[in-house]
Amino acid sequence: MNTARISPFKAAFIFTAATAYFYLLLFTLRPFLKSAFTMNPALCWFITGYFLFIPLFALALVLAGAEGNRKMKPIMAALNLRPFSKKDRLYSVTGLLLVLVFTALIFGVSSILNKRCGIRPLDTTPWFMEMRPFRGAEKLLLLVWLPMFFFNISCEELLWRGYIQKRLRGRYSWLLCSLLWLLFHLPFGLDLMIMLVPAILIIPYAFHRTRNTLVGIFIHGVYNGPLLVAVAMGWIR
Repeated sequence: MNTARISPFKAAFIFTAATAYFYLLLFTLRPFLKSAFTMNPALCWFITGYFLFIPLFALALVLAGAEGNRKMKPIMAALNLRPFSKKDRLYSVTGLLLVLVFTALIFGVSSILNKRCGIRPLDTTPWFMEMRPFRGAEKLLLLVWLPMFFFNISCEELLWRGYIQKRLRGRYSWLLCSLLWLLFHLPFGLDLMIMLVPAILIIPYAFHRTRNTLVGIFIHGVYNGPLLVAVAMGWIR
């Protein structure tokens, strides 16, 4: 297995290019889908997500392969994807619990500030994502969402953690990766970025301590996925 170091400038370039591509899709593909087709608004985001996350997933594989890793097994090893150890399980569960607790605290503070000071509560729905409970056959749209969700979580963790963070030098390289990952969430808007701060900090730190991309995939996936399903099924509003 061959791996190489990358500079903070290269890391910043990859994150910035991905963010610019994200914006491009939101201002070109998404409005085209909305105007050209009659579909559930959530489907516009699902399709846009495929165009965003599949190329990033492929980029992680290509970058790892460019280091001389020609077969899938060494590519996965180069991206630090391996089975859980006891330590990995500990950081996965602890990291997930901390993300949930601190996210709940942010919601709680926002609610208190709204009630006592009249400050607008955090809006946790991105401007480009229109979600409403699915009715009847619309629930089948979750079958369209599920592969997109897979590419969303896996591509971010493989590229941001398994490729970039692993190859950054320095004791606090995880913090740089956190800041760059926050940059990638600029299209989601300030409110959602505030809500995501716990995940933005804890997931890179958990990877820093375990060097296992699967830890980030677990925390990221369990944190993100059930919430969308609950909204889509009308369990929460």
